[in-house]
Amino acid sequence: MSVPFRNTDSAYGAVAQFFHWSIVLGIVLQFIWAWRIDEADSIRLEYQLVVQHKSIGMTVLGLALLRLAWRAFNRPPALPGAPPAWERRAAAFTHWALYGLIIALPLSGWIYSSAAGYGAEFFGLLEIPDLVDSSEALDEVFHEVHELLGYALLAVAGTHLAAALHHHFVRKDTVLKRMLPKWN
Repeated sequence: MSVPFRNTDSAYGAVAQFFHWSIVLGIVLQFIWAWRIDEADSIRLEYQLVVQHKSIGMTVLGLALLRLAWRAFNRPPALPGAPPAWERRAAAFTHWALYGLIIALPLSGWIYSSAAGYGAEFFGLLEIPDLVDSSEALDEVFHEVHELLGYALLAVAGTHLAAALHHHFVRKDTVLKRMLPKWN
């Protein structure tokens, strides 16, 4: 695999690709774990899945913050061709909405967990401090906020995926290819 470390004018570099695909994997796991939590047939399994869900969420949050820091110093490649202004604005909005949701979702879960009085630990290795004091009112609000943000992330990520596939299969341009490793 020959992928440059940094972004080029035509493709994302290895670091940006690592962050992108690691975050994608984390998000997919989060939705699978959330479904498994709802389907757990024992308190012990439910607890283990919740701990793992929180840990994966904190990992995604950390990766997203690192991704944004990397992006601040390493410009993404330009869109291929000369897309219309509306399309550039839609792409920029979708990307920033994804970043916002990818950060807001674990933060809302962290607040929800703190307000519920459950606390969090990172893969059983360290305790994650509470963001707020235990509060039944905040617990209820942030449970709903966390779920709504999850649905919003599904919608925006689905739009992002559909656009990438449209570019690849219909327009046959390089939008999707520039985020994929190049194999020699």
